[in-house]
Amino acid sequence: MAITLELERPDPADEFSRADLEFRGVDHAGPSFEARLFLDNPNADASMARDESEGYAGSFHVFGHGGCFGELGHCDVRDEPRSVYDRRPPHPLTPQFKTVIITDSLRRVMQTAKRKKTFTVTVVAVVSEGPGLRAVGGDPLKFESVSLITFQDPSAAGIPLPQVVAQH
Repeated sequence: MAITLELERPDPADEFSRADLEFRGVDHAGPSFEARLFLDNPNADASMARDESEGYAGSFHVFGHGGCFGELGHCDVRDEPRSVYDRRPPHPLTPQFKTVIITDSLRRVMQTAKRKKTFTVTVVAVVSEGPGLRAVGGDPLKFESVSLITFQDPSAAGIPLPQVVAQH
């Protein structure tokens, strides 16, 4: 399955030195999969080449749990606050946070369509198949939100960095 998102492009005047797509609340209760990201290619699917000519921008991997084998409620992640003295690790199915660096891909998109105010991100889930892998129904690609984060390095913008003088 693929999800296509429309995001606002950064202003070209804000020269960025790095651009990240951050995915929050990534569900990993189902099967393992690779999430491939394609920019400005809403028709992207699992058969597409991982090539910049197709808009490929990168990927992240989810190592899934393969479904729940426990009784009812066993795999429910509880949101209740924990005591400061509670040293147990978080629930194994706590949603994940994933970051994909898309700097070069976003720059290519911005150069090819200079007047567009937005760009699309198509996220394609490619589920691993093979011996020993159990099929789990439904789409594995689930997340709460996605954000485009750009960083501006002062030296990339032509602002000189402060000089450190060694003192004895």
